[in-house]
Amino acid sequence: MKHKILLVLLLGLMVAFTASAQKVTLQFRQVKLAKVFDAITQQTGLTVAYSRPTVDPDRIVTIEANKEELSQVLTQLMKGTNVTFEIGEKKIYLKEKPTSDVQQSRKVKTISGTIVDDKGEPVIGASIIIEGTSQGTITNIDGEYTLANVPENSMITISFVGYKSLTFAANDKTLANITLKEDSELIDEVVVVGYGVQKKRDVTGAMASVDAAKIASVPVTSASEALQGRASGVLVSQDNWAPGTSPTVLIRGKRSINASNEPLYVVDGVPITGGLREISPSDIASMEVLKDASATAIYGSRGANGVVLITTKQGKDGKTQVDYSGYFGVQTIQNKLELMNGAQYAEYVREAYRNTNSSNKYPTDYPDKTADMANPMFKQDAYVLESLMMAYDENGNYYPSKVRSDNWFDHVTRNGIITDHQISVNGGNAKTNFLASATYNKNEGIMKDQSYERYSIRLNLNHEINQWFKFGLQTQYSHSVKERGSGMEGDAYMYRISPLGSLRNEDGTPTQLVASDAQMWNPLMNLEEGAVSAPEKVSRYLGSYYVEVTFPVKGLKFKSNLGLDARTKQNYQFYSSNTSTRQLGTSYAYNGMSKYTMMTLENMLFYNRDFGKDHTLGVTLLQSIQEDKTESNKIGVQDVTSDDLLYNDLASSSIIDKIGSNLTKWTMASFMGRVNYGFKGRYLFTGSVRYDGSSRLAEGHKWVAFPSVALAWRVSEEAFMKKQNFLSNLKLRAGWGKTGNSSIDPYMTRGGLGLSTYVWDNGASEVLGYAPSIMANSELTWETTKQWNVGVDFGFFNNRLSGTVDLYLQHTSDLLLERQIPVVSGFGSVLSNVGETKNKGIEISLSSLNINTKSFQWTTDVMFYANKESIESLYNGKVDDIGNKWFIGHPINVHYDYEKIGIWQNTPEDLAEMEEFNKNGANFKPGDIKIWDNGDKKITEADRKILGSTSPKFIASMVNSISYKGFDFSIFLYASVGAMLNNNIEYLNKPGRANSIVIDYWTPTNPTNAYPRPSVDNASPAYVKSLQYEKADFIRVRNITLGYTLPEKLLKKIRARKIRVYLSANNPFVITGFSGIDPEGARGYTAPSASTWMGGVNLSF
Repeated sequence: MKHKILLVLLLGLMVAFTASAQKVTLQFRQVKLAKVFDAITQQTGLTVAYSRPTVDPDRIVTIEANKEELSQVLTQLMKGTNVTFEIGEKKIYLKEKPTSDVQQSRKVKTISGTIVDDKGEPVIGASIIIEGTSQGTITNIDGEYTLANVPENSMITISFVGYKSLTFAANDKTLANITLKEDSELIDEVVVVGYGVQKKRDVTGAMASVDAAKIASVPVTSASEALQGRASGVLVSQDNWAPGTSPTVLIRGKRSINASNEPLYVVDGVPITGGLREISPSDIASMEVLKDASATAIYGSRGANGVVLITTKQGKDGKTQVDYSGYFGVQTIQNKLELMNGAQYAEYVREAYRNTNSSNKYPTDYPDKTADMANPMFKQDAYVLESLMMAYDENGNYYPSKVRSDNWFDHVTRNGIITDHQISVNGGNAKTNFLASATYNKNEGIMKDQSYERYSIRLNLNHEINQWFKFGLQTQYSHSVKERGSGMEGDAYMYRISPLGSLRNEDGTPTQLVASDAQMWNPLMNLEEGAVSAPEKVSRYLGSYYVEVTFPVKGLKFKSNLGLDARTKQNYQFYSSNTSTRQLGTSYAYNGMSKYTMMTLENMLFYNRDFGKDHTLGVTLLQSIQEDKTESNKIGVQDVTSDDLLYNDLASSSIIDKIGSNLTKWTMASFMGRVNYGFKGRYLFTGSVRYDGSSRLAEGHKWVAFPSVALAWRVSEEAFMKKQNFLSNLKLRAGWGKTGNSSIDPYMTRGGLGLSTYVWDNGASEVLGYAPSIMANSELTWETTKQWNVGVDFGFFNNRLSGTVDLYLQHTSDLLLERQIPVVSGFGSVLSNVGETKNKGIEISLSSLNINTKSFQWTTDVMFYANKESIESLYNGKVDDIGNKWFIGHPINVHYDYEKIGIWQNTPEDLAEMEEFNKNGANFKPGDIKIWDNGDKKITEADRKILGSTSPKFIASMVNSISYKGFDFSIFLYASVGAMLNNNIEYLNKPGRANSIVIDYWTPTNPTNAYPRPSVDNASPAYVKSLQYEKADFIRVRNITLGYTLPEKLLKKIRARKIRVYLSANNPFVITGFSGIDPEGARGYTAPSASTWMGGVNLSF
């Protein structure tokens, strides 16, 4: 029996010894103790047993162990506490040390307090650590903390990411109320780069970052709008103000003539096409704009136009938090085309007839009742004549103010309504975090038949199975409906409608023809119920799913990411016969659908390691495959059986107008490698190469390599810089890289076939067939851009003034252009890689902290960006293509035409000069447009010249943000200089019949130089197009916001984290000399620009 007892004891000792001798590997920094216990259990199979409050599982610890014995690790974890451990067969027991083991002489205390930032906001998750131990805690949602068993003679360290750490004695009364200051050096700020993250201090490429706070500061409906004026080198233009319209985005100018210049968007690691309209700005945590080739070359054939990386918000450890943001606003017309009223139109008609050589010449220089009654335009419609006769009294005296007038545009516009609601719930623990959100946005446009509505839901989830495995997903579904209306605001014929005519019958229904004019169909017909329906419905799903594996090898990690982008677009249109579009003919219906599906799978291997104190190495390897597929079908019909059917039963129509379907599919495979190396934290190197292969290209040309290299020197870290204190940061950067533009039609290398009709038997029969329509070119490849970039990042006075300056030079070659070939080949041209363009520019970003006190802060952000683009060669070398308006040494998009320099006047000097021109075939008269001449007194093609470019010479912005106690105020200014727009208005079109926008036209008594004289003899004046070219310089107040945040004491009473209310004005006014709708690009006949006046609230619980 004794032997058995001894054997059992021996076995027990062996088990205990074996358990305690187990070795574990741990790498944790600033994590909860419970997370370390989970890792120990995963590696040893031993569960950790303990009781509260003896052991605090939420205590923050840091532990690094590489195959160390379990007992040593536990000893290190429990150091500085009153806890001991015992390793059993299946469990590890943690218990309080016996009194005899405790140093009775050591006095301990409990400390507590509140930690806030310099604005008084609670800092959530700040670490409070006893120096020399792993004992500590973190602050709660109110910034409060409590830490027990603190030795009275110890030191306490307070820290939080992005703030300067503080150290206090344990008996320091300051611990009760602590204010953390932002770390102005920001040396550890992390930014998103392609395929990973990087410390901002180590970035070698040119990039700009827009965080969630900046995105939220200006209420916008699309993510691309949030980039305007926030990132240097980025030009964001709103050329249409209709609801649901997204602006265009250009990064560092235009490179391509025929291919796309749109940047690549990457959302949570998934490259997408089709823009950002469906992504709610409130879901975005940050947007990083990669601008130079050293940053974008890792995206290879898709990186030439720059890359916008979008990272959505994620859940956070801690208590579940609920956030709500919402606003409601009214949109008013800021600018519209001002049409002549009845009196102005009547005088305009008279003047046009005064300048005729026909028998209908208006006989007097003043309004005359008899002449008006005889005028063809006035007398053809009784209502028109009656409107005009109202201005004459019984004695024939004329009073213009009494002319009856109406304006169709006033009947089809309104004050728009815009509303937005966003709610999100996020939270988590040491292993799992989540964020769920829902957004709703609606805009009832200024045009009564236009609106936009979008809702979206999002779920982001991350879970750590153990210290080796992690997985997560970021998903979003959105659905939007854009009601496009009849498009009457863009129909030039609508602007010709006589203001003297009747728009409604006596019963209130719209008239059909206005003023009895066969071309003036009443636009009010389009607003009748069931007359027009043109919705565009878009459903989109974005999904990113990843698995991450951390290997036992220090610094080695693997990540696999599956990305999905599925988008369905339904294009519906219906126009009844009783509309201005169908003009009492047959009704028209259209039903089209396209389905886009993109799948990408990326496998990435990361190795990041510090070697000693001087060397830092980061290696990224990527293998990627992508498939894009677009399927579409469409059918258009006429004469639908019933208007009630709209576009839903096309089979009931009697006429098939068009029918078609299509399938487009392409694939791409890629390999990429990148190396980041740092020496002493001062000398930085980044090198990468990407190898792309695509089904778009022909055999033998499918694979292209895209290399890049960049260097940086952190001068401020040098020893010789330590003695000065005014320059707090200085980094010099230089980089070179090669990128591509993949905008080649997937089947272009194989040529194309076109449907043809073959006639037989002298026209007795027709047979459908196919004939070559596009010549194949197996040599086609991607347009490529080589880019050089030098930059400097700097900070002065402890970074109170900081900024970035970048200079760049881009050279794009192998442009996709049609090259003329002999017609004996059966084709007139073939798409080829010929031609070159060049871009060069400067980007400047400045940020200043002007005033920073406890109750008052004032910051200023300034951005300046100038770019000069030019065509270097075309398909014929350095020869201009006048027909396409492409000129060597000039930007891609220029205005090439005659230049108006004034109006010919009835002066001796002008009369003499006109006579010289008239001798050479001209027929100028006083009141005609005066055109610039090269000196030969002949207006010929030789007198056409380059007038300007659509691209501005520079853009700039300034944002001032001020906060005082609970109040905040910001004003956002945005300016553009040097662009010219073609404001394609039909000036003086059909004078004497059609109405016009209000213009200062020439008459003998008004010898203006603005616009020529009207004449009924001419459908439009000679050289009238020269009136359309206008400078588009402007300075815009983009946003003004005034807000108030409720004080913390009041919030605690209602258990709220934050409540802020605000008033905001988007685009309240713009200063410009441009006469069109908006100098940003809304030109010609289009929807009015809008000012938005809104109020909103931000809530957090």
